[in-house]
Amino acid sequence: MQVTLFRALRSISIDDEIAQKAVEAVEEHIEMAVGQAVKPLENKIDTLMAQIATLSTKIDTVGTGTQTAISNMSGEMKSVKWVSVGTTGFIALFGAAAGVVAKLIL
Repeated sequence: MQVTLFRALRSISIDDEIAQKAVEAVEEHIEMAVGQAVKPLENKIDTLMAQIATLSTKIDTVGTGTQTAISNMSGEMKSVKWVSVGTTGFIALFGAAAGVVAKLIL
């Protein structure tokens, strides 16, 4: 665009220096306008990035809580297993003792 504008200005007998300054002024205006147009988008991106960071933290927290709950459940299951083994052992021992006592009585 700069070359086209410069040539157009030169074609109507505008001095090289003035044509170059006009092209530079238009470039600055375009850069400023684009910068202003992009600013709201940059703000939205910054907001989205902050929301993603917050969500990531929440996901990490949920993951940690889930791991803790699973670990606790695993510990509880081990306790239940040992109570079950102990109870079974006690019943077997009591049954054997009752059998011995029954033989002694008979």
